[in-house]
Amino acid sequence: MKKETSVRDGLRQLPIRPVYLVSVEHEGKKNIISIGMFAFFSGKPTLVGVGIAPARYSFDLVRQSGEYVVNVVDEELMKAVRICGRKSGREVDKFELAKLTPVRGVKVNAPLIQESPVSIECKVVKEVEIGDHVWFIGEVLAVHVRAGYNWKDGLLFKWIGEDGFYYKVGEKTGKF
Repeated sequence: MKKETSVRDGLRQLPIRPVYLVSVEHEGKKNIISIGMFAFFSGKPTLVGVGIAPARYSFDLVRQSGEYVVNVVDEELMKAVRICGRKSGREVDKFELAKLTPVRGVKVNAPLIQESPVSIECKVVKEVEIGDHVWFIGEVLAVHVRAGYNWKDGLLFKWIGEDGFYYKVGEKTGKF
């Protein structure tokens, strides 16, 4: 039998989700934001989106530049995810603080994160204001994958109580 619970507690029962580092640059200002709001929106053209709250420093940089890079994280980037999620780019250089290397994009001016195993270059084609976030829907212009990377090495994130935890991608349990 189910019982009603608070929205916050109830939504925390959803399965774990991926976490990403989104990098952006506008007029020489670079930043990285840790993000859990990521979605595929279309196959043709290939569109993905990231949800960013307007109060975040990266919000204005994405809006002004019209581009961003979604960087996949693996176990080696856990510390960087914490730093980029807890510090503001208004106050610190997150690339320097997290010891990450910006690499110029091929199709966009936003930097790729060299240490990330997969980087997805996106150009914003639409903004959608939904509640307390804006979804920046971007057309995927280029994808860079580190040789030898296996998608199973990606990280997932889950809130339990007041704490957040990382998980590795699980094992296959069935066929669709």
